[in-house]
Amino acid sequence: MKRKEREHKISDTDVECLFKLIELGEPKTSVELGKIMGLSKTTVENSMKKLIELGLVERIKVDGKKIGRPKFLYVISDSFQERVKADLKRCAEKILSATS
Repeated sequence: MKRKEREHKISDTDVECLFKLIELGEPKTSVELGKIMGLSKTTVENSMKKLIELGLVERIKVDGKKIGRPKFLYVISDSFQERVKADLKRCAEKILSATS
């Protein structure tokens, strides 16, 4: 049985959020990232959720006040480079097999 490969369906906004987080080089909240990018907190959180599912971003709970909603920081995953390399290799193999 052939393993079904998971297709990455991410939006332009998801990619822009990922690139901005890489560019900034430090953890940011959805509010901070939204302000920097001119996006709503909800838009950023939706993109971060998708990027977390793909293993590209991690969410870190910030210890702080005990009342209200918890605060989270988003950071590039430790396995980010390995994930990208593996995906690019798989893509290159598909292209090469299709052209030969």
